Amino acid sequence: MRKDHTESMRAPLLLIVLPFLLGIGSSRLIPLHATVPAILLILSLLLLLGFKNALSRATYWQVVFGVAIFSLGGMYGARIVPSFDGLQSDLPNPPREEVLLVDPVQLFAAPPYSKDQVGLGAVAGVPGLLYFTAPADSQKKPILSGFSTRLKGVKRPLFEIIEDPGFYSYLKARGVSAGIHSNLSPAVVGIANSWRAVFSVLLERGKEALSVGSSPTEPPTRIYKALVLGQRLGLEPRQKEMFKVTGTAHLFAISGLHVGLVGFFLFTVFRRIRIANWLQVSATLLILLFYVLLTGATPSAVRAFLMISFLVGAKAFHRAYRPTSALAASALFVLLIDPEQLFTLGFQLSYIVVLSILVYGAPLAKRLMEQTSPEYWLPGQTGSPYHRLRRWFFGSLSISLAAFLGSSPLIMDHFHLLPISSILLNLLLIPPATVVLIIGFLSLLAGLLGLAWISFLFNQAALPIVEAMTGIVSITSNTPIAAISLIWKNDWAGSVGTLLFLFVTFWTASRPQFRYRYLLCPVGALTTTLFLGRIAAQ
Repeated sequence: MRKDHTESMRAPLLLIVLPFLLGIGSSRLIPLHATVPAILLILSLLLLLGFKNALSRATYWQVVFGVAIFSLGGMYGARIVPSFDGLQSDLPNPPREEVLLVDPVQLFAAPPYSKDQVGLGAVAGVPGLLYFTAPADSQKKPILSGFSTRLKGVKRPLFEIIEDPGFYSYLKARGVSAGIHSNLSPAVVGIANSWRAVFSVLLERGKEALSVGSSPTEPPTRIYKALVLGQRLGLEPRQKEMFKVTGTAHLFAISGLHVGLVGFFLFTVFRRIRIANWLQVSATLLILLFYVLLTGATPSAVRAFLMISFLVGAKAFHRAYRPTSALAASALFVLLIDPEQLFTLGFQLSYIVVLSILVYGAPLAKRLMEQTSPEYWLPGQTGSPYHRLRRWFFGSLSISLAAFLGSSPLIMDHFHLLPISSILLNLLLIPPATVVLIIGFLSLLAGLLGLAWISFLFNQAALPIVEAMTGIVSITSNTPIAAISLIWKNDWAGSVGTLLFLFVTFWTASRPQFRYRYLLCPVGALTTTLFLGRIAAQ
């Protein structure tokens, strides 16, 4: 029993991913010129002190291999220079107007929800990103990513523009050090990136498809588009706040819930029309990839798509599929493309929550199913309504609890909240959110194909469900037990709690069999985070 479980849980890729993550993290803390000598010193000490004699051959190999991968991560992360010094000037000249060609990569405000265009953009030949603001043009259309946009205004250091300390820290972490306020409306003068420009246009058409039959500024329509496309830009401040307080803002992040449901729906449809297996798989993965790219290819969406692809590949080549290995492989793939993703909240939440679900949620649901099975249960009755209801309830409850335990240290650190209502609220919202997501995906496809009348029918079916979900969240957010507000005045309690959670989670994953008492490990990490935060706050 021990051997089987150990083989099913092991993830050899963690031997690469974990030191690689630590190496990228060290590149932010230690300069490259100090990192390389330190790594070489560690390797030299291991060899000179005869460390090999004190360990077994396998353990010694793992230590040396880990140090080598750590050094690779450190040097790979240090190659990124996230600063915008190219627009800075050391000369004491007075500020003057400049004309810049900017490729918008992220918008914080845009029409029809705002009179101004506010976001981040890239300038050709200059590292880092530029913060910009500009009035909307007469057509009230948002500027699109991938298009070279002309801005004219005075460039200033970021600290002279941003007053909010939290937003300032976020922008600095994104590599922003300067900003420009354009007095004139932005003008598109060309294409900066053809690939992103195409998907930006398709995304706007998708938004229009989801708005057929209603105003794009109506509250239910805003939430509908955020749920299907992950577009939080159009959400009202009140909407953002109530979903954040209740711990249900993850519904607006394109993740495993969205990609998994769409993938399952596509597989089911293609199976019904009886086409070849290879064609089912190819068509499903291609449409899923299109959906991931259309919604911005966020780390959580890419992670979900890669894990599904690894699952399909394992079945195609008759190989065992280990979710932990697939999770590690997807993390390695994302970080090789962009190592700076490691320092974003989206990346951290996505991978920690899925790890928590794999280690705690799935085994807990399995144990609950086994111990609540009635004595008269027969193998042929697994499709009965009682069995399906029991499987849904224990599965949803276990996943919701595991996600809460895994995400809480990071949520407390960034938002100063502990959304205790999220455990039960997700049980109520996931089923209707599933229906809305499938309906919205069909409406999206119909709109992109020019079938607006079909989009209208789907939208009219989805909006009442969205309104009901919003009502439940609104009522819950107004209750005293929705969330616990925390006084968070330190910079390390959340990080310590997250690292502690990862340590106990990896330890739990190495156990031969899951036991209920192992849930005390993440609970202990959460309690420690609360304790450290309150002690530091005093």
